[in-house]
Amino acid sequence: MKKSWVGHRLVTTPNHLALDGLRILDLSQVAAGPYATMFFGYMGAEVIKLESRSRMDINRGRARPGPNDPRVYTGGVQGERPYDRTAHHIHRNINKLSVTLDLADPKGKELFLGLIKVCDVLVENYRSTVMDRLGLGYDAVSQANPQLIYLKISSQGATGPEANYGSLGSTLEQTAGLASVTGYEDGLPLMTNEVYPDPVVGILSFGALMAALRRRRQTGRGCLVDLSQREVTSMLLGESVLDFSVTGRVAATMGNKHRDMAPQGVYPCSGEDMWVAVSARTDDEWLGLCRAIGQPGLADDARFKDTWSRQANHEALDEIISSWTRGFDHYQVMHLLQAEGVPAGAVLKGSETIVDPHLEARGFWDVVDHPEAGVYKQTTTPWTLSKSRRQPTVPASGLGEHNYQVLGGLLGLSTSEIDALVEQGITGDVPDPSA
Repeated sequence: MKKSWVGHRLVTTPNHLALDGLRILDLSQVAAGPYATMFFGYMGAEVIKLESRSRMDINRGRARPGPNDPRVYTGGVQGERPYDRTAHHIHRNINKLSVTLDLADPKGKELFLGLIKVCDVLVENYRSTVMDRLGLGYDAVSQANPQLIYLKISSQGATGPEANYGSLGSTLEQTAGLASVTGYEDGLPLMTNEVYPDPVVGILSFGALMAALRRRRQTGRGCLVDLSQREVTSMLLGESVLDFSVTGRVAATMGNKHRDMAPQGVYPCSGEDMWVAVSARTDDEWLGLCRAIGQPGLADDARFKDTWSRQANHEALDEIISSWTRGFDHYQVMHLLQAEGVPAGAVLKGSETIVDPHLEARGFWDVVDHPEAGVYKQTTTPWTLSKSRRQPTVPASGLGEHNYQVLGGLLGLSTSEIDALVEQGITGDVPDPSA
């Protein structure tokens, strides 16, 4: 059954969404937590995003940003409610209801615990001790709802000497060791432009919560899920860690090269700043590349007879491949090489990705009409279920947009009671001026 709000009433209609009936209270900010809850929303869960008027999700920015604010706004215009139209916010907080509560206020805490009693999952990614200091840590919320699953996403994990350290994806790439193997030889450690750990942690959090939900189905009890962003990121380095553990060998940066494949790299194509990525792992793939570029005789060239020879003569090989790729656009090269069984992919810019015919054919994009940001394309889920559809994208909510629906519909507060909370500053739909 699908739950939706009509006025102040929560109504139910039939559907086939996989996680229908699941309710998540989402205190998370920035990226990792919002990514996880975004996927739950697509699968049919009811996600209630909870913020404070004085400490909004960082993704929203400031209540009154300055003229040089670096955040991305639609059309470069901040608008009357800039905190409702930042790109990061409207991307990561789709399919969610928005509620505001001051958790430092005793009444706000009381209402929060009331929501805990009617929710299945709590998600937060504050510093390790924040919720405990508020008196709302796992011990407190599990007493209010023993079936609650509490996902605690933190930089370093909930235990250990660095448990209360904070971080962002940009620092985690360094601390977890990822930056040590990215970039070019003899260059500075490089981070990925999209702070790679955050979306990866979000996706893994989705899986961890599904495991906890399965356990609850078996036992009838909730649990604490202690998820370390640093540990997730270090997991990506399994091979390098194992190599050092066994041999003492430290993985080095290789740019676009690879120690086991040749040819391997990106090659220039026709047009300005157009490239294609090519990897040949096996002799069969190498033979396919030779056929594709119209030089089958290269297979008999002693310089390229096997992987080790091709690696030793990588620069000469790159010149041969580049002279061919320059004659075609990057899509053409990809298709010609793939026809011969060679792994290859056009290097797409953002402007190309959003109109890519394959992604369009897969239904990967939704067109969203946001009341503040206007019409834009939104990514959906990177998977489909054959027997269960996904929730079509509902635009990200404005700050506190669903205060009356949630506090009234789930906790039974009257309109006058919620009005009083607004007057006291415990809830509301505009930020605290200092935010």
